[in-house]
Amino acid sequence: MLKKILLATALVATASFATWDKFPVKEAGKGQAKVGLDYQMQGEASGMELAAGARFSPIANLEIGTVFGYVLFTDYDGIDGPDGIENLPIMVRYQFMPTMNAFLDVTLPIGEEELSGDGLGLHFGVQYSQGFGMVTLGSELGLEITTEGDDEVSPPYLLNVGAEGDFAVNEMITPYVGADLYMMLGEYTHDGDEIPGSDASGTIGIHPYVGVGIAFNPMFTLDLFAGFGIGEDFYGEDTLIDIAATLFINF
Repeated sequence: MLKKILLATALVATASFATWDKFPVKEAGKGQAKVGLDYQMQGEASGMELAAGARFSPIANLEIGTVFGYVLFTDYDGIDGPDGIENLPIMVRYQFMPTMNAFLDVTLPIGEEELSGDGLGLHFGVQYSQGFGMVTLGSELGLEITTEGDDEVSPPYLLNVGAEGDFAVNEMITPYVGADLYMMLGEYTHDGDEIPGSDASGTIGIHPYVGVGIAFNPMFTLDLFAGFGIGEDFYGEDTLIDIAATLFINF
């Protein structure tokens, strides 16, 4: 039963290593805030998370941000799982070319250990974006590393590759489609030593998604999102379904 509760927990643990987006940083002196709800379900497990965050560019080409996540509930077949505050990511992106960013996310273990663990998280990599007429392509290559927590256990490294295409239909409507691929590298370790039989290298999960941004005016945009987790070894036997609605506020 504990495993089932933990499965529900895993559904809504924020993708704490997900960058804000795959596109150029904000202009100097500009920023953006967001607040949204994310509902996930997988078989008999489900959960919901409330997330609020902000990003800001204090100088040209440099962007800093953070996202506060709170798991409202987790559930497996009517049995409640843990809820509460998640670990806190501090995100930095630097645009070193008009089409390329470097990023570093540091996730601080301040949340509920049952939800996010108590290890320090590092996620770093590069992004490439380019406009092609009405379509803007954004892409990302990153590597996630999580340090040992109190239990002295650390997971394998996680390589991520993703791409998204945004279609500027008009000033108000922007549909988009994308996919992220995740691949585990290495094994679980305990106090620096490999745990026998835990090598997960090559385990792959694919997360395709679609969505639409609805800009009511230059300040407010509503984003509607739906994604799916594919890969039995990575996500489990049941398909992960992810639905979110987020309000973005430009300032």
